[in-house]
Amino acid sequence: MPSGENHEPVVTNKLQEVTGNDPELYQSLSRLLFLDPKRINTSLEDVLVQASAFEASGDKMRAELWYRIAGGISLYRGDVGGVRKYFEKAVSLAVNPKPEYKILVTRAGDAVSVAQKFYEIM
Repeated sequence: MPSGENHEPVVTNKLQEVTGNDPELYQSLSRLLFLDPKRINTSLEDVLVQASAFEASGDKMRAELWYRIAGGISLYRGDVGGVRKYFEKAVSLAVNPKPEYKILVTRAGDAVSVAQKFYEIM
């Protein structure tokens, strides 16, 4: 592919393929799934240290972001409990909680299943 070409349609099609006829899960994962999680160069433990530090200092916006990252790492790792826990934290800290956070909290098992299928074919 030429270097300037957009890879988004391929990723979108793959995600649609694994979510099947589930637009709610597709929309949520299209916003929260890491496309290339192997490029994440920080550990879940370090992410949680950052999240906790920002939460303790009262910086809810940054804490929400770090919990969102922790949830994304948990999706990649296939950790249903982590997905639920970290997106619950993001919901609790957000001024206007994103609907996709709530969907991943209530459908963590489905989200992890889809994420694992997505990562297998990418």
